[in-house]
Amino acid sequence: MPRRIQDDPRDMREGAGQWRAAPRPVDWHARREAVLARDQVCQWPISYDGTICGSTDRLEVDHINGNTNHELWNLRALCQHHHRSRTGQQGGRAAQAKRPKRQRPPEQHPGLL
Repeated sequence: MPRRIQDDPRDMREGAGQWRAAPRPVDWHARREAVLARDQVCQWPISYDGTICGSTDRLEVDHINGNTNHELWNLRALCQHHHRSRTGQQGGRAAQAKRPKRQRPPEQHPGLL
């Protein structure tokens, strides 16, 4: 029996003890099944002409824009390799944004002191 996707699951989330920055909705398993049934292959673009990876090995569900919107249009199937690569890129950008800048602030002109 297929699982049911809730119409408005925003008020029903996973427990606060999860490791995720944004908790998944309670009906996440139904959404995951729906996305994998819709896409069936890895949707990672490998060229500018629209060619995609197409792998069917170890598919996972990825958020396209932000990890708080769990609408089906914002989810896609990626193979494990491309999902880990994308997650690593996002983590690297987030870590770099937290680091202090290495440049000195510009000095004020002596005539303006």
